[in-house]
Amino acid sequence: MRHPAYHLRPNKTADRFAFIEAIKRLERLSKGGLGDYTYHGFGGPYLEDFRLLYEFCPDIGMVSIEHEEETYKRQKFHLPCRTLKLVKGDAKSYIAHYDPGNMKSVFWLDYTGLEYDYFEDFKALLGTVVENSMVKITLRCEPKDYKDYQASQDKNKRQKAEEFRAKFAAVMANPSADPPMSKLDFARLLQEMLQVAAEQALPPTATNLIFAPVSSFYYSDGTGIVTLTGIVCQSANKSELELAFDDWKFSNLTWGDPKLIDVPVLSTKERLHLQRLLPSSATTGKTLREKLGYLIDNNIPKTEAALQQYADFHRYSPYVLRGVP
Repeated sequence: MRHPAYHLRPNKTADRFAFIEAIKRLERLSKGGLGDYTYHGFGGPYLEDFRLLYEFCPDIGMVSIEHEEETYKRQKFHLPCRTLKLVKGDAKSYIAHYDPGNMKSVFWLDYTGLEYDYFEDFKALLGTVVENSMVKITLRCEPKDYKDYQASQDKNKRQKAEEFRAKFAAVMANPSADPPMSKLDFARLLQEMLQVAAEQALPPTATNLIFAPVSSFYYSDGTGIVTLTGIVCQSANKSELELAFDDWKFSNLTWGDPKLIDVPVLSTKERLHLQRLLPSSATTGKTLREKLGYLIDNNIPKTEAALQQYADFHRYSPYVLRGVP
């Protein structure tokens, strides 16, 4: 099997670092700190998430779930530390048999596709984890999957919309709606569907627990992605959770629009030149464009938008260097 070069995807990397920062804020909700938590994720062949998590959050327990035999073997080779447990098996079975006991959990359901089963996994997990556990879910966000680019074939376009509704009606607030064609609108729809799924998993008439969002993003590194992170907490304690995250620049505590990640490609020299102005709440894409003195995209608005992205995500943006052996 072949895997994308996950470690070379700049927007995914920014999302990963944002998630680590969200995890670190869990310390504000637990007297025992991150030692009270175990992180569960899909490590892929390089276990990049776990390598970074061990570096920034060494106290947290870690479990990687992998169903492909050869990838599992590669994980054994890339094992970054002794505290990571590798589990051979599929995610659905793992979630179905997961018993957290008294241990708080952090899960990243890092899916690369968009299937109804993923919403079912999400719901099952929310109904299993203990209070103050964090769950992040990532889904494919490609509106073109449901659009016929031959405009004359309206029948095919209708068929794709009908297929979407048939597959996902159970988690759609409006099951008769067509999937939107812009990436932001489609990301909004998927987030709304996750909100519906969360409310189905934790109905207010049956439990005092809720799934409270803390951040959401959409981006593309060749494939469109939407990702949502939230915490299962007592509804009466939601204000305490919000206090732990409301001073974070990327918090989304009210199911607002997911934030775009679209980090520009800059040379190391350009980054060092601009970084002297950062961080600053007063710094804008316009300021950075003027400081740079030239365009990095087709026009001024696109350049300023790209540089605003750099200002927002520069701490999470990776350096990719070429090494000559």
